[in-house]
Amino acid sequence: MTLDGDRIMVIGITSVSGGGKTAVTRRLVEALGDAVAIHFDDYDDTNVHPADIQRWFADGADYNAYETPVFNRHLQALKAGDSICYPTGALVEPAGYVVADAPLGRAHAASGSLIGLLIFIDTPLDVAMARRVLRDMDVAARWEQVKAQLAGYEAEARPVYEHFQARMRADSDLIVDGTLGLDLVVERIRAEVEARRPEPDPTGARPRPGRTRGC
Repeated sequence: MTLDGDRIMVIGITSVSGGGKTAVTRRLVEALGDAVAIHFDDYDDTNVHPADIQRWFADGADYNAYETPVFNRHLQALKAGDSICYPTGALVEPAGYVVADAPLGRAHAASGSLIGLLIFIDTPLDVAMARRVLRDMDVAARWEQVKAQLAGYEAEARPVYEHFQARMRADSDLIVDGTLGLDLVVERIRAEVEARRPEPDPTGARPRPGRTRGC
């Protein structure tokens, strides 16, 4: 299936880890109806991250060092109105809105250039950390990983997160308080999306909601 890409809006959702990207992306797709989601973490098998984050940060924190070829290609296809075969094996058909869980935002040139509306969920670092700990504690095998994160947080991770938040705030079209309830966060984003809705097709044609099924 192919839609007219000129009337498809790509909405990027970014936040620090634990800031609420995934939950907001999923709920926003439900709220918009005529929408599909694409999640950055689902492309872990094809994404290439800097090997040493501390060295990457010390060298200037170039977000273009992240290589995300399949994520970029799929985002571009959906923006153009084409279907994709998602990493999970599902066929994702295009819709009027593509909601991208895109943590690198516009700081990553290849994927960021495809985002029409960038939303930053501004979540305090202590709240995000608490959420990550609570999330990972549910998986017993991750407890050692949680302890390691906490041990190096103040000296190593926090400056990276602070830099990330400053960069995302500067690039975003809308900043939403991440401590608000999920429903309120999504409603504020939905209102912004409605205000920026692409002009309707003069022929009266409407993209049908995206669907997923096996490839």
